[in-house]
Amino acid sequence: MLKRNVLPIYKGLTPSIPTHALSMIIFLRKRMCRYPVSVFMATLSLTNILILAGPVTMQWLNHKVFIGFVVTGSRFLCAFHVYIDLVGSSINSWLIFVISLERYLSVSKPFLIRQRFNRRQAWHIVLIIIIIALLAPLGLVIVASQVPNCLLFFSTTYQIIGSIQIFFIYVLPSILILILSIITVFKLRNRIRNRASRRIHISVMLIAVSFSFITFTLPFQICWYWLFSTSFGIIDLKLNIINIAFRYLALTIRNLNYTLNFFLYSLTSVVFLKEAFTIAHCNYFLSHRFMERNNAFRRLGQFLRDSQRVRQSPRQEHNGRNTTENTGANIHNHIHYNSFSTPHPNNVLPLEKLKKCKCKKLKTKQKQDSEIDNSNHHLQTKENGAGSTTPSNQSLLKFREY
Repeated sequence: MLKRNVLPIYKGLTPSIPTHALSMIIFLRKRMCRYPVSVFMATLSLTNILILAGPVTMQWLNHKVFIGFVVTGSRFLCAFHVYIDLVGSSINSWLIFVISLERYLSVSKPFLIRQRFNRRQAWHIVLIIIIIALLAPLGLVIVASQVPNCLLFFSTTYQIIGSIQIFFIYVLPSILILILSIITVFKLRNRIRNRASRRIHISVMLIAVSFSFITFTLPFQICWYWLFSTSFGIIDLKLNIINIAFRYLALTIRNLNYTLNFFLYSLTSVVFLKEAFTIAHCNYFLSHRFMERNNAFRRLGQFLRDSQRVRQSPRQEHNGRNTTENTGANIHNHIHYNSFSTPHPNNVLPLEKLKKCKCKKLKTKQKQDSEIDNSNHHLQTKENGAGSTTPSNQSLLKFREY
């Protein structure tokens, strides 16, 4: 029975934990670390590793047929499972909200976010989120520790407090993330239309993470409040089986949110994919030969090139046309300026010849000056030796000085 329950762990967790570790390394590398949002992404990968290694593993190990994913055992183990699950889910949700907020500000107010937001402030935000997430679920943990055999869904107090926790962990962040993501998408489209942007891969990647969070956590939110609404009435066996199946499916979909981020990063960001291949020393996948042979990459490159051409606005084409015309006019004016500055077209000399002529004249003048200085020095020496100079020598000296 234990082997049968452990088998799904290796199917789901074996590729997920190493890929999250690789994602964390990539976001902390020099090329990706220059973005402050990489701090949030690295922390998100570490949080997903803790969730997969903790609550998700405990749920799979304690899977029961007629109860679903639960943790049975001592009260301490039950409270510890609830606490780790709530802390990890809270950090995950609010980190994605902060990522969506950062992308919104980066697209709408790029100069403000570059000047006033850095990696140190990002670490401060992460620390605040972790502290709040560690303190917030303590009330629910105290209630869970009082329930015998960890049968939490039979406790009305746990369901009421849990519904409040679910609202602040999933519902409220999902609403805010959805609003910010939609606004960011529209602003990003307008930005691409106005001027072709080369740094949209980070925005596309983070928007994909935001929408995946909403998609994978929405069934769990609906399931929780559905079970909460049906718990006050009479539950027959058929409804109980439906509730267990619904909860089983909702938890499975929710756990996918903690496993698929690496693949979203790889599909939406070329820079992330190149960094992953660089770490794995897969130089073949970075070569142009692989890109040309692979139909998917070739079509993707062609699509990106075509979309880059379409994104160029008429204003840019008009500016490029004006630049070309101004360049031609400047060349034309320069030619006519040279023609007017010379007396005859045949006497126009190239610039290099003019430079050579000037250099020759300068050398000749320097040579003449040196000869005059030497002759003056020679005459002064003669004058000092003889005591006096002849009139012819004096006239020659004056002539040379002149």
